[in-house]
Amino acid sequence: MSEKPTVEQYQKYIQDRDFHAIKCKSCGAVIAPPKGMCYSCGGRDLEWVKVSGNGKLVSFTVIHVAAEEFQDEAPYFVGIIDLEEGTRITARLLDLDPNDPSKVQLGMPMKLDYQTGKSGRVYLGFRPA
Repeated sequence: MSEKPTVEQYQKYIQDRDFHAIKCKSCGAVIAPPKGMCYSCGGRDLEWVKVSGNGKLVSFTVIHVAAEEFQDEAPYFVGIIDLEEGTRITARLLDLDPNDPSKVQLGMPMKLDYQTGKSGRVYLGFRPA
């Protein structure tokens, strides 16, 4: 990669609804959001790669006290998704009832989707696959 990966470029990919992460050319680790170096091997030869958006839910919580942009939506879920590519991402969980978290199962397959906030900004989200 000729230039250092930036969070700004990462955010642009999300705004374009075209989720990318960085991949270390030395060890193959996939990293999102980007860092200046691989946190697996310390390599600095990195490239952008498209992410499939397929993964499994490994953790979640219900947000009751939300940031201003999302106050009208509380309560809602935020989860950690273990992506097929081997990295984990934190994002909103969509199409699940936060008033009945007993129906959410760790390990359930999830699929990438996007959510537009009231400001018009696009955020990552995941739905049950």
